Amino acid sequence: MIRRRGRPCWLWGGRASSTRSVYLLALGATSIATAFDLKSRRIPNAIPGVLLLCVSVLTALGRHPLGWTQALYGFGAAILITLPLFAKGWCGGGDTKLAMALGATLGLLPFLVFFAAMSLFGGFLALRAKRAGETEIAYAPAMLLGLLLLLPLQWAA
Repeated sequence: MIRRRGRPCWLWGGRASSTRSVYLLALGATSIATAFDLKSRRIPNAIPGVLLLCVSVLTALGRHPLGWTQALYGFGAAILITLPLFAKGWCGGGDTKLAMALGATLGLLPFLVFFAAMSLFGGFLALRAKRAGETEIAYAPAMLLGLLLLLPLQWAA
């Protein structure tokens, strides 16, 4: 554990702090994606790309609390779930790529909980948009809300 002025550093310290740093990384990337999605209805490829790169580096350095197996399971689950949705036109490419990067970040079971929460929030946003007469919605806010719901559950564990 790295110490700073006699105290453990929360960012690179033990397992709990590694978990927090990975989730904060996901939260930061999803927040930036939400800002872009709300403004332009587009999520730049750099956001999920950088998130996936950071997760890969953290995993290679042994700082990702879940390891390669769970990262790959989460990534695979995201592919299996989101690619059919993208193929049907129900979500955009940026949303799909961000979900895949979040799958690798969160691991299998947290990703499934996140996806369920995200789907509920997305449904509420879609109903609201339909009532307002809008034909498309920014889906990154639903991802951010799903992640915000997941974080306290993960930190409490």
